[in-house]
Amino acid sequence: MEPIITSSISHIIYPVKNLDEAIEFYTQNLAFKVLRRYGSGRGRDSAYLELGGVLLEMGENPNAAPARADGRLENRIGLTVKDLDACVELLKSRGVEMEDEPYEARTFWGRQCKIKGPSGYSVTLREWKAPDGPTFADWQPRHEGMIRTG
Repeated sequence: MEPIITSSISHIIYPVKNLDEAIEFYTQNLAFKVLRRYGSGRGRDSAYLELGGVLLEMGENPNAAPARADGRLENRIGLTVKDLDACVELLKSRGVEMEDEPYEARTFWGRQCKIKGPSGYSVTLREWKAPDGPTFADWQPRHEGMIRTG
């Protein structure tokens, strides 16, 4: 069977409890841009936020972001940063809470951390260590117990 031809990610659905709060957080702290904001006529506001050509479609929903049994959320996005330490310092100065302080990653060369976003979502910030990156074909794990399987 021939696969359907696709060229990129169109959008990611991201329900939020408070659209204004979410827009402020993602634009002021994480460099997203608001492309459009709209209402459905049923009192539900939504917006397209963009970063790197990918649309985050935020729709206001008071029941957004259902939690796991331990209270943490499964849904999150990961963003690339050039200088993780500087980014963390800036976000902390703005009152953004850390979920995990920066640590050396196990699945790529570099470091990452998680911050707490609105609606209870976590946002992962990732700093790649060259030459590793999303398309680095020669990646090999550097941690004991980790093996490359593909």
